[in-house]
Amino acid sequence: MKKIKLNTAIVLITASLALSRCGNSNSKSNSEHQNTDETAHNHGDHGHGSENRKVSENKGNIKGDLSQILENYFSLSSALAEDNASKAADSADKLTGSLKGFDKSKLEESDNKEFTEITESATENAEHIGQNKGNIHHQREHMVSLSEDIKDLIALVGTNQKLYEDFCPMADNEKGAIWISKQVQISNPYMGSSMPTCGKINREIN
Repeated sequence: MKKIKLNTAIVLITASLALSRCGNSNSKSNSEHQNTDETAHNHGDHGHGSENRKVSENKGNIKGDLSQILENYFSLSSALAEDNASKAADSADKLTGSLKGFDKSKLEESDNKEFTEITESATENAEHIGQNKGNIHHQREHMVSLSEDIKDLIALVGTNQKLYEDFCPMADNEKGAIWISKQVQISNPYMGSSMPTCGKINREIN
């Protein structure tokens, strides 16, 4: 009996620690947080170099229509939050197509190098997710880098959509990782059904 009680206590303590690391974004104070040191995580393990990329943030006219790219990205994120690797792969394939089909005509000449660097990385990450229907862990690894790519793409091109940069401290082997969302409610693509509301809003975009 004592052994059972001890095991139960250990489980409860472990769960409590996990939840304390996870902060929920449903409180107002979380939505007011800006970028902090906890978001300075390293994605170099995936070899895409997005952590070293410096992007010129768009302060003027919107330089293209990201709506299709974003919708496919949101569909991918939702599928991962549902632990649906097959649906995630299908959404990633659509995202690859929308990235390759983006109309660059409104981009300034000075933006082309940054745009190419971002979209090449995003396409590579989306392709990996699409090719791994049976490996949601690997899909989520690439979602970490892909979300950085999408963040940078929004910064460069601009958007009229009101979006949110969310953060999960437990993602990417507890290094922490961001993702972009169009809703206030947290739906975590990295933790899925095990901890669907783990995370907080770092900042509003627009």
